[in-house]
Amino acid sequence: MKIPAEPPIGHVVAYEYLWSSKAGRRQDGEKTYPTALLLAKKDEFGSTIVYALGISHMKPQAGRRALQVPEKLCRHIGLDDRPQWIYTDELNLFVWPRPDLRPAQWISRKRLVEDTCVLGALPRDWFDLVKQHFAESYRLRQLAPTKRTE
Repeated sequence: MKIPAEPPIGHVVAYEYLWSSKAGRRQDGEKTYPTALLLAKKDEFGSTIVYALGISHMKPQAGRRALQVPEKLCRHIGLDDRPQWIYTDELNLFVWPRPDLRPAQWISRKRLVEDTCVLGALPRDWFDLVKQHFAESYRLRQLAPTKRTE
């Protein structure tokens, strides 16, 4: 599987996302989820740290912060027809590349995603909305980061 040398910020990748509700009980994700790459920065050791948001079919419970992914966008990146939400009140932080990246064809219906972990790009206006929603979660102190280890 091809993994880009640099994280494709603003794109969705196939990744074993570890939800904050399960982080205390395990260190790996239970399954592969579509995951939006929000931003990346270099740490003091020169490693690239990625901030990633999970996308799930699970409708957010009261008090959770999430945006419903538009149907057209789900089709664009090859996701199924069931409603999906991108959670902006939690994230995974990990060093790029990570062993938990998976082949995109595991979760995407698009044929163009073979031999890569990248499903596709989020439209700029929608990605900007996601970033704003995330920033608001941060300001409201409604953010649960999960640091992933190697």
